[in-house]
Amino acid sequence: MDIIAILSGRIILEFLGASVRYLYFNLCTLLNDDDFRTFSGFWSPKVSNKKKDENSELNHMIGVLSFGALIMALIFFNA
Repeated sequence: MDIIAILSGRIILEFLGASVRYLYFNLCTLLNDDDFRTFSGFWSPKVSNKKKDENSELNHMIGVLSFGALIMALIFFNA
């Protein structure tokens, strides 16, 4: 049961991080008139292992930070 919880938590954090990166990048492109990137550019299963590891680490880090910010906002606004 612990393995399933760890794996599902990691997947959820990576998905959250990829979603935040996707929204941030594409909102910035609206302001700068750049090209949009698809979601698979931030969380793609069909790339090289090196690129997948780099994306995974960055998505996990951003996911943890955004989840922590969400928890802090809930604590702050609930008090």
